[in-house]
Formats: sequence, C-alpha cells, structure tokens
Amino acid sequence: LENLGSGDIDERLEEQLIDGILYAFQEQAVDAGADSAFKREGQIMLEGFGTVVNALGERCKPYLKQIAGTIKWRLNNKAASVRMQAADLIGRIAVVMKACGEEQLMGHLGVVLYEYLGEEYPDVLGSILGALRAIVNVIGMTKMTPPIRDLLPRLTPILRNR
Repeated sequence: LENLGSGDIDERLEEQLIDGILYAFQEQAVDAGADSAFKREGQIMLEGFGTVVNALGERCKPYLKQIAGTIKWRLNNKAASVRMQAADLIGRIAVVMKACGEEQLMGHLGVVLYEYLGEEYPDVLGSILGALRAIVNVIGMTKMTPPIRDLLPRLTPILRNR
C-alpha cells in the first residue's frame, strides 16, 4: 500500500482491510514484561495500521469512529505498552482524520488524552503528549478541545520534570 497506493482497492477489499487491521490491533498479545519481541511486534502493528489508514486517506472516513473507539478502549488498558501504542496511533492517523473532516472526533480524543496526563509511566506520558501535539498541529490551537488555556497549566509541571 505504501509503495503502490490504494487506487486498485475496491470498497469490499477496503472494508476487509480495515476490519482485519482493527481485529489484529485489538487481539495482539499484551506486553507482559520487557520482552523486546513484543515491542517489535507492537511497533510493526503500529506502522502497519498507520500505513493502511494513510494510504486509504479519505476513504477511511466511515471507519474512523470505530478506530477511535478502539483507541479509547486501549488507552484504558492496564498494560503500559498498550496505552502507549494507542496514543502513538493517534499521532499517526491525525492527518487523515483532519482530511476526513473529523475535527470533532479529534477534539474528543484530545479531551480523553487530557484526562490521561496524570500517567505514571514516562514513556506512555511521552506518547500521550505526542498524540496531543499531533492533534494540535492538525486542528490548530483555536479549535483544540480542551482549550490551550486549560491544557498549559497541566503541561507545565510535566515539562518541568522532563
């Protein structure tokens, strides 16, 4: 998809592709420790999901609510690696969400991410901040939910502790 594009993919194959990548994303093994095999597999899954969504572009619009639901579900997982991967996925697909006119959905994801700014694991917190940055970059500061004036006081102590 990355090299050849998605022009030859019909609607049925598109649906199967999204269903398959969503299923694989939801059902992948959860990192139970610091096993590098899980981290590699998670990174491959993240890159694959991002590639599919970016290649399909605006054709992903009917699936974005389902994708966002999966992301929110995984942000609530007890495993830090799962939460981190979900936040990283937001950063990879934010441009497509904007292209599909889903600013409201991104605003909702921004609120969800805002609620997770108390994350205890630094790597996960970094991914959450990266996802927030991606949303702000795409929809702009004026349309950001929560507003930047509410976000900055929460970010200041986090950035001081780097």
